[in-house]
Amino acid sequence: MWSTCALQERRILDRSSNFFAFVFLVEMLLKVTVLGLVFGKESYCRSLWNIMAGFLVVTSGADIAILLVTPGKRSSLGILNIPHVLRPLRMVERTPKLRLTMEALLRSVKPMGNIIVICGIFFFFYSILGVQLFKGKFYHCVGGNVTTITNKSDCLSANYSWVRKEYNFDNLIQAIISVFVMYSMDGWVNLMYDGLDAVGVDQQPVANYNLWMLLYFISFILMSFILLDMFIGMMVETFHKCQLEQRKANDPESEQQNG
Repeated sequence: MWSTCALQERRILDRSSNFFAFVFLVEMLLKVTVLGLVFGKESYCRSLWNIMAGFLVVTSGADIAILLVTPGKRSSLGILNIPHVLRPLRMVERTPKLRLTMEALLRSVKPMGNIIVICGIFFFFYSILGVQLFKGKFYHCVGGNVTTITNKSDCLSANYSWVRKEYNFDNLIQAIISVFVMYSMDGWVNLMYDGLDAVGVDQQPVANYNLWMLLYFISFILMSFILLDMFIGMMVETFHKCQLEQRKANDPESEQQNG
């Protein structure tokens, strides 16, 4: 019963996919006939949206053609179905607000790269500093009664376990992971308390042993908010620029009058 329903669903999806592929092919042919393929300011290949649509048509046609030649082999040609996930983007082309948002995201990639470089330097600096401050100190004794435990030797003598915390600063890679966890605001409070309780290498943590370590964690969180504001500000500025350009393109006459 289940396999029969699955087969019927597969047939419906295949027929729907073929139908939309045919519709997109007709649309592509009409656009190429009216606008031209390559030559001309408004030719078909001058628009990235048209190139994407043409790519979908070509891959769909290739998928259908190969399926007709070798029936039942769709599973081995699944890579040709991957571009089909881009079909919903055609709705973006026909919706001005969605298109504006998509253009703003794409234009933000380049300036966002500069901010990512700044974030990388920021992470690297705090990771190295974290290794210097906390290397080998994020261990604790796990057992029945650890109130009398002061170091690793006492923990092992009592047949307890000397366990390292999940996030630590024992090496640069672990430090970068811990710094990223703090930047994501997920579990940074626990990391901060572990840093405050750290006594020394192979020493059992003591609650609030070194409150000066607050400077490390609080300064990192403050800088994280600044970097986050840079990301948001860049996105908002890019969105406003794209919005102004879209208004000028949609209303050129008013722009000439204002000029």
